[in-house]
Amino acid sequence: MKRQLVTLMLTFIFCVTAVVPGFAASANIPAADKIKAMEIMLYGAAQEGSLVQRMDTIEYDVNGLMTSEPILERINVMYEYLQGVPEDGGASFETRLNVVEWRLNESMSGGAAKTRIEAAETLLNGKADDGALSTRLEDLLELVSYEGGVVPVQQVTLPKDSLIQIEFTEELGNKINKVGDEVSFKAADNLYVNDVLVLPKGATGIGKVKKVVQPGIFGKDGRVDINFMYINGVDGTEIPVFVGELAKQQAKSIAGAAGAAIGGMIILGPIGAVGGAFVKGSSVVIPVGSTTYVQVSEDVTMQGVVYTD
Repeated sequence: MKRQLVTLMLTFIFCVTAVVPGFAASANIPAADKIKAMEIMLYGAAQEGSLVQRMDTIEYDVNGLMTSEPILERINVMYEYLQGVPEDGGASFETRLNVVEWRLNESMSGGAAKTRIEAAETLLNGKADDGALSTRLEDLLELVSYEGGVVPVQQVTLPKDSLIQIEFTEELGNKINKVGDEVSFKAADNLYVNDVLVLPKGATGIGKVKKVVQPGIFGKDGRVDINFMYINGVDGTEIPVFVGELAKQQAKSIAGAAGAAIGGMIILGPIGAVGGAFVKGSSVVIPVGSTTYVQVSEDVTMQGVVYTD
């Protein structure tokens, strides 16, 4: 009997962690960190004040009212709604906002959600609206052909070594950067798993400069090495990426005369540029708009958007 009880308990634990891994992971995040993450997502920066005051502001801005449940429950519910998987298993606030931008511009800008909603409203209606952000987002989804504000989603696995073409959004070079500088880039095209969108064009990514070599004697050119870290999926998942052999081969196969080898990468010039645009004397420069390839470093289970015409 005791052995059966232990077996049942282990089975229950396995089922819970297997079915809702996202919930288990988010449950381990401290409340203060959840509030900070929500504020950065909504406003672009963490706010000041007590946890209760900050939670009041988030609830009011998102839903137009403040609830009276215990503070930890309020934080957990709002966190799952904004950035996790809501109780109904549907698309999160972040996923739906990304879809609005994707439908409007075939890209995803990132940044503060409040600012992004205002920009979409201005584009569609000529001005930004007032009221709860959740209601305004539902209205935007209706306008981009998602009836009732419902976005069809499906859990999928983005396989390890999937190739992603990326585009640099800032100029880089050995005279510009130092070790530790953050490098921003974005997806150059949409990425699907079957018919499920996992990475929209324009999705933002982050890397860091790991090595800078200045020009030296005997004709040694400058060099910039970049450690690519992650790119944000349509549901906000941080997809880990790196430049591996598959990425190098893919870039090399299409580089032609417009490619340049920089820091172990094959860089493709912006439209209309040639390979010489990357070298100024003995220094190295990666212009804005240059592209290359990265690959996914591990299998990533995430929520994607089911493609509809």
